[in-house]
Amino acid sequence: MAIDDFDPSEMETEELLPPESTPESAYVPDTNADPEGSEERAKQIAIVLPDFFYRRYRLDDEGNPTFNTTVVDAIMEVFDAKYGTEQPFKDNKAEEYFNKQVDQVTTGFSQLLEVDPQTTGINALQLTTRTWAEFASVAYEYKDSVSTIAEDKEIPDWLSEREEKMIHLGRKARMLSAFLNKMDNKFELNDISIARFRIQSEVERRLQRLAEWNYNNHADKSGKVTSKKVANETASLMFDKA
Repeated sequence: MAIDDFDPSEMETEELLPPESTPESAYVPDTNADPEGSEERAKQIAIVLPDFFYRRYRLDDEGNPTFNTTVVDAIMEVFDAKYGTEQPFKDNKAEEYFNKQVDQVTTGFSQLLEVDPQTTGINALQLTTRTWAEFASVAYEYKDSVSTIAEDKEIPDWLSEREEKMIHLGRKARMLSAFLNKMDNKFELNDISIARFRIQSEVERRLQRLAEWNYNNHADKSGKVTSKKVANETASLMFDKA
């Protein structure tokens, strides 16, 4: 049978071009492989934390616990106020005992300078830095906790213990500072002064550890609250009251 001549131009054709707008289906995740798992992953886990958590810490944009920069700044204000101050003594005997302990620490570290004095000096600086960071942090927490107790209420035992720890940490921090001053250049380091930015780094690391610990031990993921806005408003309210 004869076949007529074929002319492609006689056929109806349409130029293939991308669509001008993205269809709604493009925004839907592919759930063919695991429809149930995809649906579960898409859910936002509602997390409820006690108010005290937001007094010291916060949740980042991903919902992970972290330190609050406002608290860090407040702790650093305590450090600025306390660093360089003299150790208070109730009498001359207490002052003599403090100075004796400083001499003992100096003598003890001096025995380690025969080999690699620089590393010994760095370790001493790190110990002093961590102690000042801990002292400033505990002092801030003590003052902040006291502010939440009504004037007609007695201070609870745990806060009295925190007060005692604060006092002892202050003494230890000043003792280490006095020891560093006595060592002078025996560590063979260019600078043995306490750097403020290193104090702040230690404060942030401490708060980060505590934020994670409190989150892991107090976070309620049962779904009682579904709005993250509630948590943020609670945090703001607590800081306003602090």
